[in-house]
Amino acid sequence: MPPQHHAGVWLASGMLLFFLVRRVAGLQRRQIAMCHGTAAGEAARPLSKVHHATVALVPPEECWPPIQEARLELRDRGIYRWPPHINLLYPFAPADEMALALARLAPAAAALPPFELDLDQLGTFGGRRRGVLWAAPSDAAQLGRLVELQAALQAAAPEFDDQQRVGGGGFVPHMTLSHFDSLDEAEAARAALAPRWRPVRFTLGGGAAGQTAVHLMWRDGGSGQFKRAASLPLGVAPDAPLPPLLDPPHCFPQMPEEEEAWVVEARKAAAKGRKGRRRRSPRRSPEERAAVAARTPEEIAAIRAARAAARREADPSA
Repeated sequence: MPPQHHAGVWLASGMLLFFLVRRVAGLQRRQIAMCHGTAAGEAARPLSKVHHATVALVPPEECWPPIQEARLELRDRGIYRWPPHINLLYPFAPADEMALALARLAPAAAALPPFELDLDQLGTFGGRRRGVLWAAPSDAAQLGRLVELQAALQAAAPEFDDQQRVGGGGFVPHMTLSHFDSLDEAEAARAALAPRWRPVRFTLGGGAAGQTAVHLMWRDGGSGQFKRAASLPLGVAPDAPLPPLLDPPHCFPQMPEEEEAWVVEARKAAAKGRKGRRRRSPRRSPEERAAVAARTPEEIAAIRAARAAARREADPSA
């Protein structure tokens, strides 16, 4: 075969290889761009909300005994479902969206330094048909750090804004000790417990994962127990690896293994009481119907948000 023919074959083969390499490189660039676009879209899309998931502060377990003793004494119907906790984002993302939520929240938590907390104050809220007894810091600086933490997490996942909207007064950090049928009952329980209550002190974000940290938690449906799906350490390097997502989630070792009969009955009684309090609203007058018809979309949205907040506030499992 003449040398010129070999040269032509090599030239044609080289050009074919060149075009093939360019085509493959182009396909790879488009695939990478599509992957990045998909990842960005996944990171930006709003997440769902369920009431069997939460982001909450949970004290280290060496601090649990006085809290759990008080909850048992007060017959807290949430003692099987909930560990001692302060909700930060509740309701929260379901299990199949936890990985996306973790990727958003971890950098926000990492940017905040650890801080001390003293649960040295007992308080109540509620009304004629509902009461809650809670513990919280009395120190304004500590309360401010909790508010800052909640705001940072909410800014990273703004769809989970319920804790700031409940009651209309912004986020109020508190650890529920028990629920009651009225505010008067909660006040009586506070007066009885206060002389014996000793402050619970710990450092938030200063311990090992699973101890003193903010946790992503979820439970299996309405009757399950909250378990730790991931922990958000505070004060770590911004480029630190993401905390692991636990599958299956881990139980808190000091949580009850079984739900006692009195807890089940207390939950059923509370649910029955909530249903019994639902009454049909009286018929509106012509003037009231005209006022309703004249409401703007903004007013309607505000009314719906207030009603939803009231329903969440009445949820005894929180």
